[in-house]
Amino acid sequence: MTDLYAFIKPGDPDKSILILNVHPSFRLDSPEPTTSEPFKTGALYEIKIDTNGDAVADLGCSVQFASLGDGTQTATVRRLQCMRAGSVDEQGEVIVQQAPVSVGKEALVTQVGDFRFFFVGAAILSFSM
Repeated sequence: MTDLYAFIKPGDPDKSILILNVHPSFRLDSPEPTTSEPFKTGALYEIKIDTNGDAVADLGCSVQFASLGDGTQTATVRRLQCMRAGSVDEQGEVIVQQAPVSVGKEALVTQVGDFRFFFVGAAILSFSM
């Protein structure tokens, strides 16, 4: 993980925007990616949020990526709440399954209800909660 950004959605203070950047290479000093896929297949990327200031996660979001075998990937996003939010858990409520990961310059946005997600091959996860 290289960066995490969290901010209130402009024009809608009841929603937040979270952006997580990860480096797609095994070596941080490599001028080019050392992997053929931007996200580690099967790895669990998690963001945990404390909503009441007690230093315990109350809400969490986990993302796992799958390979389609041709250099493209899909993402599955789960929401974790209450007790599950504080643990490593692959069982949360599935918000989006098999969303496409963008590998070009144009983001492929997946919208499910009030949630919007896009996963960019440069290893950026972005979503509104």
